Amino acid sequence: MILQDGQQIIKTRDDPKPVVLDRLDAPKDPYKPYKANVTCSWAKEGEAFGPEKLRPRIEPWLTALVQSEHLSLLVGSGLPQAVHQLAVDKLVPWMGTINIKTFKYEIETEANRSAKAAGRDTANFEDQLRVVNELLRGLEIIASTKTEDAPERKQIEGLRQELTEALRSFAASILKAERNLASAPDEKRENAFNYLVSFLMSFASRSGTRDRLHLFTTNYDRYIEAGADVAGLRMIDRFVGTLAPVFRASRLDVDLHYNPPRNPGRAPLPRRCCAFHKAPRVD
Repeated sequence: MILQDGQQIIKTRDDPKPVVLDRLDAPKDPYKPYKANVTCSWAKEGEAFGPEKLRPRIEPWLTALVQSEHLSLLVGSGLPQAVHQLAVDKLVPWMGTINIKTFKYEIETEANRSAKAAGRDTANFEDQLRVVNELLRGLEIIASTKTEDAPERKQIEGLRQELTEALRSFAASILKAERNLASAPDEKRENAFNYLVSFLMSFASRSGTRDRLHLFTTNYDRYIEAGADVAGLRMIDRFVGTLAPVFRASRLDVDLHYNPPRNPGRAPLPRRCCAFHKAPRVD
């Protein structure tokens, strides 16, 4: 299901299928910002409502969910978008599509084809990067048997330079979003971090007898890490070291346990601690 701008989706308790909520433009009544697109047990189709209907459905379900034995949370780009907008009243300056001049038509055609195969209408920045990397590798194979002044070698050099510049611009856009949050007015920044910390701790506050929260994200920004620092939440990301962190696949010397005084044979997990998994985005 592809959501339109301003739509939200909810499915809790006795909902037989997901309920799509349409955002209403009601500045005079900000507490009734949504209407359901179908009739369900708790709302009528087209009826405006707000937190008074959503909170009783979400909170009990979420409370029971976060106390399950094993809990994994996938965080997408909506989290930094929301935090950034709370702090600076505008959306994150995401990187748009890039303009690659070398093999432009071929790259755009293949990127759009792969995007449609994945269920999206048009290609995005990551589709283009994937195609450029694949094309670079193919050109390198072809050029390996060519002379030093072969046109394929010049194409490789030009394409690699454009790719490097695109990645540099992309990194700059991420740093700009993080800088905007850090330099926001004190009151708005504090409010944004309060929401971020509340979100993280609502999932991470689990009993020490249960498996800790596993937090997954493909986001490039470091909003989650910043929120964890503010909350005093320790993230175990398998990196060991401070000045030059090294990734360790083993949990040896990375994970944390403690021995309760009356039961030395049992080693439950400490609270305020979660496993953090951050990986490059894969379509």
